[in-house]
Amino acid sequence: MTFQTWLSKGTPIGLLLLALIVGVGGAIGAALFHFLIFLSTYGFFGFSGSGDFITTVTAIPTWQRVLIPTLGGLLVGIIFYLAKVSEAEGEGVPEVMDALAERRGRIRPIVAPVKIITAALTLGSGGSAGREGPIIQIGSTIGSTIAQLTKQATPERRLLLACGAAAGIGGTFGAPIAGVFFTIEILRHRTKSFFHIFLITTSAILSSLIAAFIIGHEIKWQTTDAIMVISIGTFVSIIGLGIAAALLALSFGTILNLGRKIFKKIALHPIFKPALGGFVIGCMGLLLPYLHEPAANPLIIDLVRLTSLPITFLLVLLVAKMLATSITLGSSGSGGIFAPLLLLGAILGSIVVSTLLLFGLIPPTFAPYLILLGMAGVFAGAAHAPLTAAFIIFEMSDSFELLLPLLLVTYTASLIAKKIDCKSIYDSSQ
Repeated sequence: MTFQTWLSKGTPIGLLLLALIVGVGGAIGAALFHFLIFLSTYGFFGFSGSGDFITTVTAIPTWQRVLIPTLGGLLVGIIFYLAKVSEAEGEGVPEVMDALAERRGRIRPIVAPVKIITAALTLGSGGSAGREGPIIQIGSTIGSTIAQLTKQATPERRLLLACGAAAGIGGTFGAPIAGVFFTIEILRHRTKSFFHIFLITTSAILSSLIAAFIIGHEIKWQTTDAIMVISIGTFVSIIGLGIAAALLALSFGTILNLGRKIFKKIALHPIFKPALGGFVIGCMGLLLPYLHEPAANPLIIDLVRLTSLPITFLLVLLVAKMLATSITLGSSGSGGIFAPLLLLGAILGSIVVSTLLLFGLIPPTFAPYLILLGMAGVFAGAAHAPLTAAFIIFEMSDSFELLLPLLLVTYTASLIAKKIDCKSIYDSSQ
């Protein structure tokens, strides 16, 4: 029996080996994507990674600040037109869901390189989107491609696709547990086998470890001075935040779909639609350069550390971020909604914290926790994925005492959002 035949039989040892290969591939894909975003950002804005990105952007002449996102969008439009890979457009996760449910785990191998390049161009040129959705699609493509090369049957092909998605999250966030829950809650990968769950977990953990070695993972949202206070006031504030997070998540979903509908109706060649979106983003960025941030983490870190920002500015940034993301993705730009949702949650949490502190309803030491809870709540409300949302924040904040409040706010947000709209933000975009 040849090695190829042995692997294609779907034996436990063969599947474990393939899951390990997918984990390595997911880590390499995450590292490559990270590097290409860096190159793209440096090429467009001249930002080398040291210093402050916003300061670099504002030092650029006005006409260049408008031209850069427009040019990035034009390049993305040209690549999509020439490659004819429509499934690489937009967010990425809905396409993975479709491949898992409708196409028996098959994703064309060309999706990965096209997604890496177009998403890096979109984000590096100042598009308002996240990098997590693309890496999930990239990881899923790697898993599906390996399954197809080894001639796996449909169940094993779906399994390795799920391994790739979990590896993408593990490699990008350093959050392998969240990656496993993501495949269950959002991708809805159903398996009755504990061994299959073990394989998905193995891919996610291996990818996280390798990516940490290549590009490094730091716990970005630490709350070293925060104190968890259990009281009626904090309990009510958590429930209230969950309700507000659900409403914000639903509003963002509505705006996102509206952006897609508007750009579909615009009579313009597909090559130029991402450029039009980039032009609008460039104009918005003249007033709010934060919209160009290739990763939302610097602003999130500032918010968690309670850097003083006026509530009026936060409200404007909240609305502008929703509009900018809907424009970027609606115009066929390539990027995710994972990071924008987390940023919206951090902004919401900061607004709630400022309001509650003004009236003395919570202790100041609890404030950083509430901002992290806002991040989890908005994502849970949008994706209908309370466990994924809770564990992504738990793993990245390294705050064990935060886990129970995280579950409370994410289940509150998810239940309310489901009552109002049974479709998640990913379902609505399919």
